[in-house]
Amino acid sequence: MPLKSLVVIALRLYALYWSVSSLTALLFLEFGAYKSRTWLDLLVISSVPTLLLLVAMVLWLAASRISSFVTRGHDVQVGVGQLTKSDIYCLAFIWTGLYFALSSIAATIQTGYYFFAFDFALPADNNQKGQYLWPFLGHAFTLIAGLACVFGAKIWTNKIIRMENKSETPPAA
Repeated sequence: MPLKSLVVIALRLYALYWSVSSLTALLFLEFGAYKSRTWLDLLVISSVPTLLLLVAMVLWLAASRISSFVTRGHDVQVGVGQLTKSDIYCLAFIWTGLYFALSSIAATIQTGYYFFAFDFALPADNNQKGQYLWPFLGHAFTLIAGLACVFGAKIWTNKIIRMENKSETPPAA
C-alpha cells in the first residue's frame, strides 16, 4: 500500500471525526442548554462548530491532494519487507505530524476564538483577562509542531540517518 493511501485514510478519518463532533455540538446548541439565548447569540456560539464542519468537508474532499502534497518525493509502497530505515522514519514523522496537527486544529480554532472574542473585550485590570491565552498558545504550538513534522519529514529523516551513520562508524585507529 502506498504511503499516499495511508495518509488519505488518516485524513478522512479525521474528517469523519470532526464532522461527527461538529454535528453533535450543533445539535447540542440547537436543542440543549442554549435554548434561551437570542438568535444572534446562537449564531455567534455556533460559528465554531459550523466552521469545523466546513473544514471537515474540505478535508474529506481534498484528502487526496493533501496527501500528494505531504508525501511528495517520498511516496513509497509500504510493505514489511521493503521498508528501509529512511522510509520508516519518514512515515513516523508524517504520521506523528498529522496526528499533532490534525488533533490540535479544532482546539486551536476554538481557543483562538475565545481568546480573540472575549479577552479583548475585558479591561486590562480584570482578573479574567488572559484566561484563554495559554490554552490558545498551547494548541497553536502543538499545531505548529505537527506541521513542522509533516513538512520537515524528509529533512528530519536525513538528519537522523546521518547522525546514526556517524555514531555507527568505528573510530579511526
